[in-house]
Amino acid sequence: MGLHFQSVAVVAPLLIESLGLTYAQLGVLIGLYTVPGIFLSLPGGLLAARFGDRAVVLGALGLLTVGGVLFANSGSFAAVLLARLIVGAGGVILSVQLTKITTDWFAGKEISTALGLLLAMWPLGLAVALATLGKLATTTSWRTAVYATSAYAALSLLLVAVLYREPRLGGGETRRPARWTISRRELGLLTLCGLSWMFLNAGFIVFMSFAPTLLMDRGRSLPEAGFLLSWASLVSIGSIPLAGYVVDRTRRADLLIVAGSVASAAVIFLFAAGEPALLWILLFGVVLGAPVPVVALPSEVLRPESRSTGFGVWQTVYHVGMAVVPPLAGFLLDVTRSARAPLVFAGVLWLLIIPPLVAFRSVTRRGVTAAAAPKL
Repeated sequence: MGLHFQSVAVVAPLLIESLGLTYAQLGVLIGLYTVPGIFLSLPGGLLAARFGDRAVVLGALGLLTVGGVLFANSGSFAAVLLARLIVGAGGVILSVQLTKITTDWFAGKEISTALGLLLAMWPLGLAVALATLGKLATTTSWRTAVYATSAYAALSLLLVAVLYREPRLGGGETRRPARWTISRRELGLLTLCGLSWMFLNAGFIVFMSFAPTLLMDRGRSLPEAGFLLSWASLVSIGSIPLAGYVVDRTRRADLLIVAGSVASAAVIFLFAAGEPALLWILLFGVVLGAPVPVVALPSEVLRPESRSTGFGVWQTVYHVGMAVVPPLAGFLLDVTRSARAPLVFAGVLWLLIIPPLVAFRSVTRRGVTAAAAPKL
């Protein structure tokens, strides 16, 4: 998923030259990866409830493979739009199922650590894309770089088909809830934590997508910019699961999320202001892991029987926002002609993680107080 997503931003200069795109259109392509989530997050969860997680994961990896091949063979903006939608559909369905499966395995146990390990694979994919696809694209073509991402998706599909087994619950039976089952309270709380999750990811993606452009404006080559930026993802591979581990041990998730959001925003503002770029990139990789335990918030409110539906709702909120935000960043660059503008925008997005979290905690605390009140 990380390889597929970041491939567009990494080969952006070559893609723009080849197809005659604007930066706003590039932003649309980046954001389009998440558009299918608006329509497929809920159906994907319900399909998994009916047919099982393994079957749906295999289908999602198939979409990533086919969509990447179509993208590499595209010759127009309309064609890459269609291919990106197919890739996005696979990524969306896969994202919902991986989070839901991990929650099935670890809810009530070390859920933050487990989700941290899962999520660390996303920046690993971004780091590999940044470190390798730029050089591959400049020495061959951007189409070859995209083909490489599809080959990896095909390998992943083969590994899942051979090795994957669905989690079992007590009694040896695999649970497959067959219908919509989510309360209004769960729906409201999932919307709030979905907003926090959306702002976190949008801030990260806007930074990773437009920072190479700023680095190139400062004199770096495309491969050099990609290699420098890959360090943020590489460092976060350790900082994300570490943050989950700290939360599971200290039970201070809110403090870590707020502190990490503010620190991440501050580092992005410093990066936009000037050098030393490598220092700010490394610091960003260190602090960006701290707010990631926001991903564990749905496990606090979802019942086991409502997880398939609930994670679909959570991902729908996330994908609606992600479809809108990257094009806004591209629009800012087109209007201002400054690569600093989308980076400042990314910093603001990290700060916006905090208000929905505050509202989420306010609602959950009111619920606890109401439950504890004497019944008349």
